Amino acid sequence: MKKRITILLLLCLILINVTPDEIVKLQNGKKVLLLDDFTWIFLEESNNEFDFNSIKDNQIPNFLRGGIKCNSETIKIAVEMYFNGWRYTMPRPKSAQARWGNYDGRTTWYNGYWYNEKTKLYSKKTPHKIDSTYVGDRQNNSRTWRNGGSPPFPAKIEWLLSEQGGAAPQ
Repeated sequence: MKKRITILLLLCLILINVTPDEIVKLQNGKKVLLLDDFTWIFLEESNNEFDFNSIKDNQIPNFLRGGIKCNSETIKIAVEMYFNGWRYTMPRPKSAQARWGNYDGRTTWYNGYWYNEKTKLYSKKTPHKIDSTYVGDRQNNSRTWRNGGSPPFPAKIEWLLSEQGGAAPQ
C-alpha cells in the first residue's frame, strides 16, 4: 500500500512540474510541445535548406513581406518564425474614422494576432523561442476588437510575417 501511494505521489509531482509550453524530446527523437491542459502537439522538424549565413541587413527573402529596412538579426528571427509556421494578422479598423495614427478614443479596431499554420495555435503576444521552436501564449485574439484609437505601429517582426495591412513600422 505504501509503495502505491509513493508511486502515486511521484506521478503527481511529475505532472505538477510540467510547465506550460515545455518542449520534450521523445526516445524516438521527435519533439513534442506539452500544453498546460495535459495535451501535446508533435513539432515538425524544420527541413528547410535556407542558408542563414546569407542573411544581410535590408535583404529580405521573398517569402517574407518586404518594403521596410531592418537589420540581419531581425530578418533571421522572422525567417526562423516563418519556418516554425508563425504568421501575423495586422490590426484593422472597425469604425469608419479609424486609421493608423488617429488616436481618437472613439474609434474601434480589430486586434492583431499571431497564428501558427503548423500547430493551429494562436497567440496574442509575439511568440518566444524555447529550444529551437517559437511558442505563443495560446490566446486567440482573432475576432476581438478594442476601443481607444489607433494601436501602436507594428513591430518589424509583425510586418515581415504579415501579408497585408498595417502601417509601415517606424
